Amino acid sequence: MLRRFLDGLYAFSGLLAAVCIIGIALLIAAQIVSRFFLLYLPSADDFATMLLAAASFFGLAYTLRHGNHIRVVLLTSRLPPRPRWAVELFCLLVAVLLTGAIAFYTVQTTWFSWYLHDYTLGAIAIPKWIPQCSMAAGSIFLFIAFLDDLVVVLSGGTASYAAAEAAEQSLGLHE
Repeated sequence: MLRRFLDGLYAFSGLLAAVCIIGIALLIAAQIVSRFFLLYLPSADDFATMLLAAASFFGLAYTLRHGNHIRVVLLTSRLPPRPRWAVELFCLLVAVLLTGAIAFYTVQTTWFSWYLHDYTLGAIAIPKWIPQCSMAAGSIFLFIAFLDDLVVVLSGGTASYAAAEAAEQSLGLHE
């Protein structure tokens, strides 16, 4: 039940990232078309920038779970199984601590922006907490994904990114 929920959360995060990318494409297309009619779309660049940040953060957990983050396994691939497990565990623990801190501070920054009524600069001023929510949510999703992998590795399983990489190698999709 929990596995289904977490996998759904990661898929939802990836879907949000895809929607943001589509939003960027639509904004750019609207800007191009509007120039033919000598129209100005206020803050379109600002909104595209916010969508890019949102897509980046929302995509983090999804790409981690599918083994698409860049990993350097030069050292760990040469280690025997037990030391490899210890190094993997150490790296996951550091990742959980770092992403936990990032999630905490992004939530705190978002809350401060809301509390201080901070607005963006541009032709259309919007409250900063609105685009910052995507950064905070994406950071929380990534923290949960690393914590999920840490629990799986501690219980003797294989981390999601390593399992995805092994599946790609068995299919001949990975070099």
